[in-house]
Amino acid sequence: MLNLGDSPIHADVLVCILCAMPNFEDLHAIIRASKALYAAYSRHQAQILNAVAFNHVGRALPLALLLVRHNKHMSSEEYIAEIYGDESFTKWHFQVTPEDIRQLVSNAKIVAKWEDLYSFRKKDVHHQTSQLTPLQSWRFQKALYRLMLYSRLFPADKTVYALTDTSGINITVELEKERLLRSKFLLECFTNELSQLREVTGFVGEIITWIDRVDSFDRIASNKEFIDIALSVGPAAIFDCYEKLGFEPLTEAINEMCASTTPEYLEDVESRPFFSGYLSDPISKVHQARDDDESQYTPITIIENEPSIADLFPQCSQCGSRSVFIWGETTWDFLSLSSSILGIYLFSSQAQLLKGDLPRNPVELQRIEALLVKTPFKEIFEDIHSKKLKLPEWHDRNDDYWICNQCLVRFMKDHLHLWVIMKRKEANEQIAKDCWYGYNCRTQVHKLSHAQQLNHLCEPTR
Repeated sequence: MLNLGDSPIHADVLVCILCAMPNFEDLHAIIRASKALYAAYSRHQAQILNAVAFNHVGRALPLALLLVRHNKHMSSEEYIAEIYGDESFTKWHFQVTPEDIRQLVSNAKIVAKWEDLYSFRKKDVHHQTSQLTPLQSWRFQKALYRLMLYSRLFPADKTVYALTDTSGINITVELEKERLLRSKFLLECFTNELSQLREVTGFVGEIITWIDRVDSFDRIASNKEFIDIALSVGPAAIFDCYEKLGFEPLTEAINEMCASTTPEYLEDVESRPFFSGYLSDPISKVHQARDDDESQYTPITIIENEPSIADLFPQCSQCGSRSVFIWGETTWDFLSLSSSILGIYLFSSQAQLLKGDLPRNPVELQRIEALLVKTPFKEIFEDIHSKKLKLPEWHDRNDDYWICNQCLVRFMKDHLHLWVIMKRKEANEQIAKDCWYGYNCRTQVHKLSHAQQLNHLCEPTR
């Protein structure tokens, strides 16, 4: 009796099973489970690695391999000549090797995260995972892999970026040489691919600006060159900033690449000619070289027909409107930001959330702000619903509950004082006697002793 794998038919079946593995983790697990499977893998390693790499990465695998095989010790000029030379197809045959796997998987995770975010913001806010069609996903992945490779070829640490007029090198000549190299790299792209690359770059720029609004009072991303500097570090560091809601990962990445960088590097508004128009200018140059009149044709975007507001954003459960700022099952995590940070992003001031004359009561305002700083909005919102503080005119929360930004502000304004009193009672704080005029009391504004002696976080009784 033949053992499993001894027969040629058995061997072919085993190879087909291994080639169908969706990722390398499953492949490694299954070949450790059976000697026959391991033997089949050993005999057909090249075929199996190629198949699983395609399953894991998708149709953008050739670009993913170019990114993995980028040699950081090779100059940009040498690398571009290597991959686009006359013998590029023989030198750069797309055979996956075991050495490629770790970096392929790491890069694919970054691309998948960006795709999920792009789909969530541009196509379907109901889902946090990508809802792009296979074709849309392919377009997005190609553009992002190109952006990642571009940032590797023209990174933030290049010596020429730090050149000064006293360095003894002609900056104008070096700058022109650099721009020609960038355009040469992009010349291999089809016109629609250039448009999609520009689209993805614009989306990454939007995320950088969003992080800046959350993280910084200075709005440093309003400086266009700041976005170009961030792009030169690469999408991986930028997404890390998005997850951590701050630019520390970006600063750390620049410091690793360029040890002489100062902490003020990102805030410095001094002109950097090598960063100005980092990717937008070379794309425009390529269009000009091809005599592309962008006004005469409609480029194929990643999502061909942009969804309308009605398709992208659900209705507010309270007022029925549709808005870019809509809070629900897939967006509650944004409310996990500390209330002070989210307040900067969503509201003009914390006082906007208080009823009546409470914003002008210095005693209560100071106490409330101290509590909001350490409590996420998400926790406040859920407390109001779960602890029966919600007023009857507001809808109950369910799995299909959505609330727009305007209604969220009104909801917090109606309930925040009730929640603050509840938190004080839970902390066993002594609550002063209620003022007859509650949050509408005028005396609390100009008489400090009155504000200190009575509680104004209550409904008016007169």
